[in-house]
Amino acid sequence: MRAHRTKAMLTQEELAAQAGVSVRHLREIEAGRVTAPRASTVRLLADALGLSDSERAEFQRIARTGPAEAGMTTDAAPAPPGPRTIPAPQIRPAQLPAQVTGFAGRVHQLRDLDGAPNPVVLVVGEAGVGKTTLVIRWAHAAAGSYPDGQLYVNLRGFDPTRSPVDPTDVLHSFLGALGVAASRIPNDRDSRAALYRSLLADRRMLIVLDNAAGTDQVRPLLPGNSACRVLITSRDRLTGLVVSDAAYMLTVPPLDIEEARELLGLRLGSRRVEAESADFDRLIDRCQHLPIALALVAARLAAQPTVTVHALAAQIDAAVPSQVLDSLAVGDTTTDIRAVFSWSYQKLSDGAARLFRLLAVHPGPDISVEAAASLAAVEPARLRPLLDEITRNHLVHEHRPGRYEFHDLLRAYAIELAHSQDAPEEWDEALRRVLDHYIHAAGAGARLLFPHRDEVTVPTGRPGVVRVAPAGRSAALAWFTAEHQVLLNMLDVTVEQGFDAYVAPLAWAFVPFANLRGHWHDELRGHRGALAVAERRKDLAGQGRSHLAMAAVYTRIGETGPAERHYQLALDIFERIGDLVGGGHVHSNLARIREVETRHEAALRHSQEALRLYTKADHPRFRARALSGVGWYQVAVGDYTAALGFCTEALTSLREIGDRDGEAATLDTLGYAHSHLGDHDRAITCYEDARRLHHEDGDRYNEALVLSHLGDSYLALGRSQDTAWAWNTALTILTDLGHPDARSIQCRLETLAQSVHRDLGDVGDDTTST
Repeated sequence: MRAHRTKAMLTQEELAAQAGVSVRHLREIEAGRVTAPRASTVRLLADALGLSDSERAEFQRIARTGPAEAGMTTDAAPAPPGPRTIPAPQIRPAQLPAQVTGFAGRVHQLRDLDGAPNPVVLVVGEAGVGKTTLVIRWAHAAAGSYPDGQLYVNLRGFDPTRSPVDPTDVLHSFLGALGVAASRIPNDRDSRAALYRSLLADRRMLIVLDNAAGTDQVRPLLPGNSACRVLITSRDRLTGLVVSDAAYMLTVPPLDIEEARELLGLRLGSRRVEAESADFDRLIDRCQHLPIALALVAARLAAQPTVTVHALAAQIDAAVPSQVLDSLAVGDTTTDIRAVFSWSYQKLSDGAARLFRLLAVHPGPDISVEAAASLAAVEPARLRPLLDEITRNHLVHEHRPGRYEFHDLLRAYAIELAHSQDAPEEWDEALRRVLDHYIHAAGAGARLLFPHRDEVTVPTGRPGVVRVAPAGRSAALAWFTAEHQVLLNMLDVTVEQGFDAYVAPLAWAFVPFANLRGHWHDELRGHRGALAVAERRKDLAGQGRSHLAMAAVYTRIGETGPAERHYQLALDIFERIGDLVGGGHVHSNLARIREVETRHEAALRHSQEALRLYTKADHPRFRARALSGVGWYQVAVGDYTAALGFCTEALTSLREIGDRDGEAATLDTLGYAHSHLGDHDRAITCYEDARRLHHEDGDRYNEALVLSHLGDSYLALGRSQDTAWAWNTALTILTDLGHPDARSIQCRLETLAQSVHRDLGDVGDDTTST
C-alpha cells in the first residue's frame, strides 16, 4: 500500500482522511503489522488511491489471501498464530535508454564486449567518440542474457555546468527501481550499498554506469555478484578499478575511415558518399572521425542536399575557434569539433540560434517545452518549431517526448556563444522567467498534493512566463517526478546567485514532495538553501524554521546528533524572537526523542514545556495534543493521578476539535491510568469508548490493543468470562491481521483457562469433602 500511496503523492494523514479510516490503522497496515485488513477497508483505500482496474484487483487479492501457502496439505495442522508477510514481487527494471539510429561499425569493440573476461567492463575514450552509443547498442543486444533486468544512470562526470551525481543518490534510485520502498531505504551510503549488493546477490542483471567521473563515484555501485555485468563509460581511464576490481578496460578510438563512411552512408545514402568520396574523406578528417561531429555534418547535408561536401569542408576550415571548449579537450580535437558545431549553429534561424544560446542558462539536466518557452519568452506553439529546428541539426536531443537535453560538449559550446553574443542582463531575465515558470508550476502541483498547507509569498511573474497547472493529483505527481532533479538544480541556482525571493517558494513546493518520496537528503538540501538565504537576510524567524525542519529530517532518519544540534539552534532563535509555537514544536519533538531513549522523566519535562508554550500562544489544537502528550508521559513515569487530570482536559479539547484518533488514544491512556489506580470500572468505561471509536474508524489493530487492556481490567474484577470474550475477540482480530501479538494473547488465554480449571477443581474438591 505504501507504494500506491507514494505514487498517488498522499501523506498517511491525507489518505486516511480520503478513505475514512484512522491514521493509526493506516500506519499499522504500512508497517506490516496488519497484513489482511477487512474487505470494506480495502475497498475504501483502493477508491482513495484511485487504482486502475488491474491495480485494484491485485491490491484486493493480496489483502485477501496474503502470501501463498505452498506445500500445505488440507489435512495439515494449522500453523500457530504468527506474523504473515506479503513477499514483495521481484521487479524487473528496464532502464536502458533508446538506441541511436544509424549506428555504424564498431565490430571489433562489440566483439570485445561479448568476450570480456571480467564482469566489470570499463569503456574509455575521448569526448564525442561514441562510448555511450556503443555501450547502449551492446546492452540492448545482450539484454536477453540478463533476465532480471537492466539499471542505467548518467553519472554526469564531465558535465560543464553541473556536479557529478552523488553515488548515494544513485543507490537510492537503484534501490527504488528494485522495489524497495522509500521508507525502507537506509540513509547512509554504506548501508545503501550493502542492501543494493544483497538484492543483487541472486540476480543476473546488466548495469550501465555512464559518464563516470572517478573510481570513488563508481565503486559503491558495483554489485558483489559476478553474474551481473557492469558497463562503465568514462573519459578517465579509472585505473583504480582495473587494479583493485579487476575491471576489463576497452578503449574506444575514433571511427576508422570505413566506419566513418558507413555512418555517413547510413544517413546520407551510400551512393552520395561514394560519388564524393575524396571530399567526404576530407570532411571525415576535419571531424576527427568523431561520431558526434559526423552526425552534425550529416544532418546539415541531409537538410541541404544541394550543398557540396567540398563547400562544407571549406566552411568548417574557415570557422573561427573560441576558447572555452579547450578545457574539455582530450587530445587535439577541440578546435575542429568547435568548427563543426559552429557550422551547424550558423545554419539556424535567428530565433532558433537565440533559443540554443538561452538553453545554456538552464541548469538541466533536461528541459520541457514550456520551460524553454519561458526562457525565450515565446509562446509554446511558436517555440516548438524552433526546438524542432535545433533538434534536426542534432544540437539538442529529445531524449523523452517533450524533454530535451544537451550533449555536454554542445552545452559548453552554447555557453561560449551566450557569453560572447548576449548581454548579461538578457541571461538574468531569462533565468528569472524560467524560475517564475517553475515556481508557479510547482506551487500549483503542491496545492493539489498538499492542500492544507500555509501559503508563502511568491514573486510576481514576468511577462513571457508560461504558466503550467497540473490537471489533478496524478498529473501533479508526474510533473514533480519529471522535474525532480531540475527543481533541485534550480534551488541551488537561486541560492548561489542570490535570487533570494525565489528560494522560499521553491522549497515550499519541493520539500514536501521530497519528504513524501523519502528523498531525505534532497529535503535537507532544500532546507539548507532556505537557511542560507535566511542567514544572508538576517531573518531570524526563517533561520529558526529551517533549523527546526532540518532537525525533524535528521530525527526521521535516525541521526540524533545533528537533530539535537539543530533543535537547540532553533530553540535559541525562537526564544530570542518570542516565537512560542516554534518553541513548543521543538520541545514536543525533543520529548519523542527522549521517549525513544527511555528517558521518561526528561520526555515529561519537554512535553510540559511544550504545553506551557502552546498555552501561552493560545493555540487550541497544539495545546490539546500537548495535554494528551503530558498525560502519556505521566503514565510512563508512574504518576497516574496526574495523568488523569491532563488526559481529561485533553479529551474535552480533542472532542471539540473533532480529533477522533487523538480522542481514542487519550481514552486508552485514561483507562490505563485508572486501572493502575485500582478503579477498574472507570477503566472499563474508558476502554469501551476507545474500542468503539477504533471499531467505527476501522482501526482494527488498535481495537485489539484496547480489547487486551479491557480484558486486563475484567480479570482484575474477577470477571473471567468477560476477560475471555475480550481476549478472544482481540485474538481473532490479531490472527486475522497476521500480527505477532496474537501469540501473547493466545498464551494469556491458555493461562486463563488453566486458572479457571484449577478454580473449578478446587470447588469440586470442597463439595466432595462436604
